[in-house]
Amino acid sequence: MKPQQPAQLVLLALIATCLVCAFLSAPGTFDDYAFVEWAKLLNPNPFTGYTRLSHRVRLDYPPIGTTLMWLSLQIGHHFGFPDQQSFKIPIAICTLAAPFVAYTRRGNLTDALILLLIATPFGLILGYTDVVYLPFLLLAFYAAEDENFARGGLLLALSALIKWQPIIFAPVFLAAAWFTAGSFRRFAAIAVPTTLLVAAVLTLYGPAVIYVLSKATSDNLLSGQGLNLAWLLSALLEYVHAGGLTLQPNGAVALLATPSPASAVNVAMKDLRLLFYGCFIATLAIYFLGRKTPAALLVTALSCAVVQFTINTTVHENHFFVSIIAAFAAWQAGIVETFLFATIATIGTLNILLFYGFGDGFNFSPTTLVDATIPLALAELVTCALVLRLQIQTCLTRT
Repeated sequence: MKPQQPAQLVLLALIATCLVCAFLSAPGTFDDYAFVEWAKLLNPNPFTGYTRLSHRVRLDYPPIGTTLMWLSLQIGHHFGFPDQQSFKIPIAICTLAAPFVAYTRRGNLTDALILLLIATPFGLILGYTDVVYLPFLLLAFYAAEDENFARGGLLLALSALIKWQPIIFAPVFLAAAWFTAGSFRRFAAIAVPTTLLVAAVLTLYGPAVIYVLSKATSDNLLSGQGLNLAWLLSALLEYVHAGGLTLQPNGAVALLATPSPASAVNVAMKDLRLLFYGCFIATLAIYFLGRKTPAALLVTALSCAVVQFTINTTVHENHFFVSIIAAFAAWQAGIVETFLFATIATIGTLNILLFYGFGDGFNFSPTTLVDATIPLALAELVTCALVLRLQIQTCLTRT
């Protein structure tokens, strides 16, 4: 350990403690109150409760993540914490754990501090449960970079069972594991830990897991506040069919708040989904046709996540978080340049802050000619193009 590192570790610990103390009681978004009610409905136990809950509400969260909500309330009630603080217990724990996981990779405390500052708005401030899978997903990327796909697959599956979004990385992890194994027998051995975890979850929670996953992928929105191509298209539809954008007090577009022809919306959704499927398959094909290096794997995973956020429909504002984590792992590995990583982290953070601020929303002026979300959505499209170019260079350029 370098001479200055003990002092840096103390600083990191003090800053992390400060953030937890400051934001554990932050109001979060309206979703947080729904999560608390879900957790209460899991009583007396989360296994049978998960099936019951899936039929009572539009539950679109996986079983481990929902069980952690329930468990955090039990622990909080034991110590007399209010519900909103109790709900954030796993978020606080993983917010503290993630920077130290990042530190283990390069022994660089700057990495740890950067990740802490990225995670805080998503988790402690706004209460997104994406932060709960953060340490596990990061460890999954580290394992994949080391070509340890038995551990990487297990950690990826655990992340996806906390919240569905990391499942976007499954195809590239499977492909990389297959190429690394070289034979079906070795591939089957690699898949054993992940298979056992998924089998155990299905046994404990039953068919409700599949039912909830199907609901989570069947929302009928152009964009759920994800500033992407669908957001721009929805704004265009509103402008054309209503004569202008409906600006809210915070300056955000109210998606299709005014009547737009159903046919136009349906065509837009169908075309975007087809475009997403084509681009996603092309992203995987680039990996299949190119070099099977750890660098190629990491940048392909990043491409998969960014393409999903940019082009697919029904994408919400916090779904860019998986792109940030993939970019962070690739940046640590020296594959993604600092500017591109910083851009991805900034876009993802602004996407949530534009709508929610620190729980109450920002007051953007609605009198400007351009809605604040439009340039950020355009920046996200440019970023997607840069990521795809990097993937092509990494996978297909021979050196």
